[in-house]
Amino acid sequence: MLKKVLNYFVIFLCGYIVINWISITHPFVLADFFISLIMNPLKFFAASLVFFIGFLFTGRVIRELIHRTRNAWQKPGAWRGDLFFEYLVLFFIFFSLFYLGWEQTLVFFSLSLFYGMISIEL
Repeated sequence: MLKKVLNYFVIFLCGYIVINWISITHPFVLADFFISLIMNPLKFFAASLVFFIGFLFTGRVIRELIHRTRNAWQKPGAWRGDLFFEYLVLFFIFFSLFYLGWEQTLVFFSLSLFYGMISIEL
């Protein structure tokens, strides 16, 4: 249980750091975005590293949730409350990060969802 809580904490923390370190101005200008990344190479490298770590953690959690959901559907009468709670926590993290920065959150979770789905071993 501690491992799951730690995984969710790392996902939220990495998403929060990515949102704060990779700022997107409105109106969005691609040239300004690239210039801000080039002018701060250490911040860009650190944000990329945190994004990658969070991406891997989120992908692994999604892969495990999909695998456990498939196993729960195959066993009739299995209690699925803990599984529902884990989906709820992941959605809460998504919506709280979405409130802070919707562009970064969409990229973060869509790539993680894609990675989690393609890494499933059937």
